[in-house]
Formats: sequence, structure tokens, C-alpha cells
Amino acid sequence: MDNDYYVLSASSSCIEGICLSKKNNTLSITRDSVGFPKLNETDLEEEKGANSGQWIKRIGMFLDHQQWRNHAITFLLPAQDVTFRKITFPFKERKKVEQALPFELEEELMGNLADSAYSVEVHLMSEQNSEALVLLMEREQLEQLKQLCMKRDLLIRNIDCAAYALFRSKIHDNSNVLEPRDLFQIYLGGDETFVNTVREGRLDEIKIFPNTIPEILRKHFSNTEKTLPSFLQTFAKDPDKSNNAESRNDEAEVFRQIKEELRWLCSQLTMHLRIKNFTSESQIEVHGIFGPSIKWDGVIFRIRSFPLPEVEAFTERSGERLNFLANSDIELADEIKVSSKLETKVPNTLEELMIEAKQRKESDEKIQNYTTETDPNYANEKVREKHNKENISVSELDSINLKESLLSLTDRKHWGMLGELRKKVDILLEPHKLSLYHESTPWRHFLLRNRFTISVTVSLMIILTASYVVQKNTRLNLLQENITRTEKLIKTELRRVLPKNSATGINKMMIELQENIKNRKEYIETSNKFEKREYFNLIFLQKISVLLDVDAPFQVDNLEFAPDRFSISGTIDSYDMLQVLKNNLQDIEEFKSRKIIESNRKSPEGIVYKITIEIK
Repeated sequence: MDNDYYVLSASSSCIEGICLSKKNNTLSITRDSVGFPKLNETDLEEEKGANSGQWIKRIGMFLDHQQWRNHAITFLLPAQDVTFRKITFPFKERKKVEQALPFELEEELMGNLADSAYSVEVHLMSEQNSEALVLLMEREQLEQLKQLCMKRDLLIRNIDCAAYALFRSKIHDNSNVLEPRDLFQIYLGGDETFVNTVREGRLDEIKIFPNTIPEILRKHFSNTEKTLPSFLQTFAKDPDKSNNAESRNDEAEVFRQIKEELRWLCSQLTMHLRIKNFTSESQIEVHGIFGPSIKWDGVIFRIRSFPLPEVEAFTERSGERLNFLANSDIELADEIKVSSKLETKVPNTLEELMIEAKQRKESDEKIQNYTTETDPNYANEKVREKHNKENISVSELDSINLKESLLSLTDRKHWGMLGELRKKVDILLEPHKLSLYHESTPWRHFLLRNRFTISVTVSLMIILTASYVVQKNTRLNLLQENITRTEKLIKTELRRVLPKNSATGINKMMIELQENIKNRKEYIETSNKFEKREYFNLIFLQKISVLLDVDAPFQVDNLEFAPDRFSISGTIDSYDMLQVLKNNLQDIEEFKSRKIIESNRKSPEGIVYKITIEIK
């Protein structure tokens, strides 16, 4: 028998899901739910954020639309809705850590700890120190999810954090290998942006970078059927033409806004890595649908130049053709111009030289904008030093790495975090120490939480059951006496109806009574049928007999009435009376509009006639 499981990414901007089926200990994905929830244009401000109440409403609408009921479900909460804390204790006993943790969290949190639900994992750092990793979510959100699932008979198998799930997917791949160097997991998705800092194989920090990319995508693509491959192809093909405003449309404006956000995120990511003391031995992993749009050159993050060189290969691998192939001639001309500029290496005219100088100036300004919040001089010196030392050209900076390029998203379906975890979705089904909430069996939780109440209830049930058994026995004895008395009355009445019956048992007397009733019913039914029978021939003869007056000399020698013909012959005293007979025959219902054949001759007795009517 198949067991279904549901996984839902509960982001406030991008709600997606996966339906899995387990058969013979094998998990298989049966359906993907991809895209953005419908946007209510009349209530945009109220729909933003999880605290507005619209978040849980959209999840409920998603569950009803997908008809997800009566199975286990896992919720993947975005990192921006989960609070991450790391607290160090000067002792290693787990019980002491768990006892002291609430007091430490009260100092760490802005609000009341009672308003949050949290999970904790304790690591032993040394012989005297321990470290507690804590994930917290709002208790109101948890209660809303529980009520939502209770109404739909859904068992909450796990509530997980997207950032911690991404970290666990890395640990799952290298379960037996401890990473000696720092790892930065950067996620740039259609739902959120964050960075996981992993040190010595443990999650050290989750840094959230709020941005408007999810709202931009949801606003422009929630009411369309644009697929992710189609969007990525068009986005990767869109050239950097910030000064060409005439050729822009709504989609180009969306791409411009996304690129501006990506440039800002690049500067924030660069500053974060410097704060975390990034070294050449550290490792960087970039995830998400916008991961291929940025590149780390060893000093800073920068947005790659568009169009991306691997977009054509991506188009062929994804099996879809880009929408811009059917665009206007102006857009195609712009594309050709951009391609020719990328291929030009040495300027041959003064105009080309001026254009190249302008492009270099804009490139230097972009590099300076990336590091305005840190040390601009330091960044520029590092860039010049690195470029001069290694002679790295622009084409080399944009060299394609299959794992970090657009080609890594060829088979991707989901816009959000589920796209990263789709092939490892089984790790989301099992709860762990940092699971924010999970249910094993509702009955087990109920029994553990209500031990005293259940004991009292069981005792009362035993007393009520004993009382019920006593009352039942008393009622059975009274019922048996009533049955005996009733049998005597029935026999007396049956003797009156069947005086000649010699049987003494009620069953035999009832059988004989049923036979008498059956015979009487058959007799009555036969009488009713005889009474309702229609005598067609007699009625027809009656009609024939009254054709002429009683005193008229009229004799019938032969009368024949067959299904296809009627004939009558005899003698009559005059031709007038013969004509009257013929007309009366035509007035009969069966002979109306039928062909009448008449023959006659004179005789001493009168006029001998024969009338024939063809019925068919």
C-alpha cells in the first residue's frame, strides 16, 4: 500500500510543495507544485510578511488547492522567519545547559520567551565548555500551523528551517568527512537570501539578507504561467543596457530591478565574508536560482556580465526555446549590437575608442560601489594587484564552471529552497534535534499529556460498565418473561384464525397462515385481472350490430376480421341502405381513412353485397 508524504516550503512570497509516495521502502516524487501564490492587488500591504495573518491563509489555500489531506506533512520555514542563536556555557552537562538555556535566551531575545517555540542541540566544545545551537519560531505561527493541519487531518511530521536543511544536506553528502576549513553556503533564491557559516563541521551562524527580489518576482510572475527555465533563459539573455531606456518593456524593468538588488547583495556578501575573516583556504558554495548570476573573484563578489555565455547551452539542455526569438526586430538588433561589442578586442576608430573608455569607467565605478561600506581603497588595490599579477582578463573572470553556472539549473523546477533539496527531500521527512516541531502519533501525545484525566476516566468507565451489565441482565430476564407471555397470546389468536390446524408450534402455524394469505392474494389478483380484461372483439361486434336500425332489412351471411383485412357480405333491401352501411363503416375508428372495396348484385332476395376494407 502506498504512503503519501507532503513537503511544503512555507515562504511568505513563494509557496511550493512536493508530493512523495513510499512503496516497498522506496520514495518517489509523484507531483511538484511550482510557482508563486496569487497576488491580491487590492490588499498588497496586508499580504506582506508572516505576521499579517495572510501567510497562514495562503498556506491553507495552497493545501486546499492541492487537496492535501489525511497524510504526513513537513513544513520548511524560510530562514527569515526563524531566529538563530548560539550560546556558550562554561560547563558540559546537558541537563545544566537545558536548565540554564531559558534564562540565557531571555537575555538574548527582544521579546518574551513564552511567545516563542524553540529547539536546541548541545555540542561539547571541550572538557569544560559546551555550545548550544537554538532555533526559535513564533509560537503563534506554530499554533496556526497545528490548527491548519488538524482541520485537514494532516500529521505534522517535521517543521524545519530552510537554512539548517541546506546545512544538513551538505553534512548528508559528507557524513563521514569532517571539513577542516570554513565553509560559506550562500543562498540566492526566489524566496530569500542568507549565508550559512560552517566551521569545523558545525553550523556557526545564519546571516539573513532581506531584499525585494521575492516580492518583485511574485508581483510580476504570480498571475502568469511562466516556468522557471523560461524565466532563467530570458533573464540570462537580457543584456546590460542601462542607458537604452527606449527598448525596455515591463519584463526588462523587472530584470533591471533584480540586477540592482543582486549588485547590492554582492556588496553585502563581500562585507559579510570580510567580517567573518574569509581566507583563501575557505570554501564558498553558491546556491539558488540567482547563484549563477554572481561570481567571487577572490576579493569581492560581482554580478556577471549579461548575457551569460552559457545561456545557449542552457537553452539546448532545458529543451525549451527562448521567448526572445519571436521578439521584434529592434530587440534582435540590440542583441546583435551587444554581441558585437563583446567580441571586439581592439578599437579601430576614435568612436570605438571613446566607447571602450566609457565602458571601463562604468566598470570601475561599479567596482567601487561594491566596497563603499568597507574600504574602497583596499578593494581597488586588491583588484588591480590581482589583475596585474595574474593577468586575468574579463573573459577569464566569466569562465564557465558547470557547478556554478546556469547549466547547473537545467533540471530545476522550483523557484525556492525546494529546488536545492529536491533530490535529498528524504532528509526533511525525519525529525532531528533542531526540529521546531514534530508529531509521531496524535494518540501518544494525548496519552502522555493527560495521564491523570485518562486514569479517572478509565475508572469511571469500569464502574459504568459494571452498572450497565447488571441493568442488562435485569432487562433480559424481564424481556424473557414478556416473550413467554406474548407466545401464549399469539397461539390463542392463531387458533381462532386456524381452527382446523393441529400444529402446536408457532412457526408451523405461521407457515400455514402465510400459505392461506398467499392463496387468498392470488385469488383476488385473478379476479381483478378478469374484471379489468378488455373484450375487443365483442366491442367491435357491438359497433357492427348498431350500424343500421333494427327495423332495416339487413342480413350478414359472412363476417371476417383479420389483422390485415375486414370483410362483410350478405343481403340488403336497397342501394340506399347499402350506402348508409358503407358510410357507417367508415365512421368506425378502426376503419377511418381506410380503402373500402364494394361489390353488389341484384337477386330475388334483394341486393347481395360484399364490402372489403384493407386495414394495412
